[in-house]
Amino acid sequence: MDKWIGKTAVVTGASSGIGAAILVALAKAGVNVIGLARRKDRIEALAEQNKSAKGKIHSFACDVTDPKSIDAAFDWIEKTFGTFHVFINNAGIWRCNQLTNDALKDSEIIDTVNTNFTGLVLCSRKAVKLMQKNNEAGYIININSIAGQISACGFMAELGTNVYQATKHGVTNISEILRLELALKPENKIKVSSVSPGIVMTDIFELAGIPEEGLKKFDGLKSEDIADAVAYLLSTPESVHVSELTIRPMNSQF
Repeated sequence: MDKWIGKTAVVTGASSGIGAAILVALAKAGVNVIGLARRKDRIEALAEQNKSAKGKIHSFACDVTDPKSIDAAFDWIEKTFGTFHVFINNAGIWRCNQLTNDALKDSEIIDTVNTNFTGLVLCSRKAVKLMQKNNEAGYIININSIAGQISACGFMAELGTNVYQATKHGVTNISEILRLELALKPENKIKVSSVSPGIVMTDIFELAGIPEEGLKKFDGLKSEDIADAVAYLLSTPESVHVSELTIRPMNSQF
């Protein structure tokens, strides 16, 4: 992590859960962090709570489902900071319901695809462009899911993952495509990693409509566990490229 001290990182979906944990962990390690999220006030609260950290937390309101909002965020970052060195695609949602259930709205399907996949792709393209423009050594880390590593099964259908799992398979694929494209360029200095956790106990379940009692049978990871994984990736030497990191709770079946 030492090589990133004083550098700048950007985290999407930074207002809660995994994104907030990564934001705080990087700031405490001495990285200046820009949190992007629709709920900018939550990032500002995190900045106030961690104002004694070695690195500073900044915030900007951004909705990754909106290309214009993404453009505005990157324009502001470039004008304000010049560049950044780490980009973490963390924004993600899940709306629990079966695909064939009329209670699942078309808008919820579209929002899930745009948040989990399309927004990640658009942000990654812009991140690479800005890093290369400034000839920066960089790192793109995509917070994926174990759902993007396993085949669809009856349990997933019963749980009501609908398009969520498909978006995460898309993240697995696009992460490798991006890594391979960059590897074609001898001058490339940018790493790409996909981090695929099992169940992480965040508010994604509450927002998805999963009752708390339905989660009691699972032993979940903490958001801080994923932040630790990000710190590990950032600590790897230049000659080491961990393209996929899968993390499960101990003795978990998922």
